[in-house]
Amino acid sequence: MSREHCATLYDLPSLYDAVVVPGPCESFYRKLACSTGGPILELACGTGRLTIPLALEGHEVVGLDASYPMLRAARAKAEAKRAKVEFVLGDMRRFDLGRYFALVIVSCNSLAHITANEDIVECLSRIARHLVPGGLLAFDVVNPSMRDLAQCGHTAERSETEPDRSYVSGSKELIAYDPVQQVQILKWRFEALGRKIPPVAPMRLRAYFPQEMPLRLALAGLELAARYGDFDGRRFIGSSPNQIYVARAARNAS
Repeated sequence: MSREHCATLYDLPSLYDAVVVPGPCESFYRKLACSTGGPILELACGTGRLTIPLALEGHEVVGLDASYPMLRAARAKAEAKRAKVEFVLGDMRRFDLGRYFALVIVSCNSLAHITANEDIVECLSRIARHLVPGGLLAFDVVNPSMRDLAQCGHTAERSETEPDRSYVSGSKELIAYDPVQQVQILKWRFEALGRKIPPVAPMRLRAYFPQEMPLRLALAGLELAARYGDFDGRRFIGSSPNQIYVARAARNAS
């Protein structure tokens, strides 16, 4: 299979769910949703890992994603659990849903898929236009490690499912980093029962550094309300694994 025709990880939702282990972010966003109420919009909702639990807790939820296979899997999960969720195929850089939300969530470093400056400006501006006055945007991005970014060929993480008949393991390797564009190129490798799975296309992720995100939020008309270093709400410091942001829309917004 040529590189041009390689599937991405997001074309393979069952593989994604098998190897990408759910992180600690879900409880953070669920608690935040309880304080804001709805309606709630989750961008890059994937297979519904967060969208569906929010709906089952009684929130009005819309999930948007650019991958049709991921949305198809999310709809099947929601139907099986009798969760009422509206799933929308769309690009978080260009969406226009014609309605407003009390909370917009972009979880699990999903904002890093937006690599160009003009696209992150457009995405945050569109989010701001979809928030009710005083509504919240909440998202997390990885806190970049300069040492890790300098070590191309470094295997960043390895995830494994339970050792049963469907055993799958995956590793993610940083194969290139452009320090000017702040873009990482990551390559996944997968095995199932000791057998290698055909490769998926490399993944491009933006590294967002701590000083730039508050400025980007302000330029979009969003006021920084809180920044945490982990999902337990600890203060953000240089060694924090994540940058977790909560930003508020202007209360006099139309």
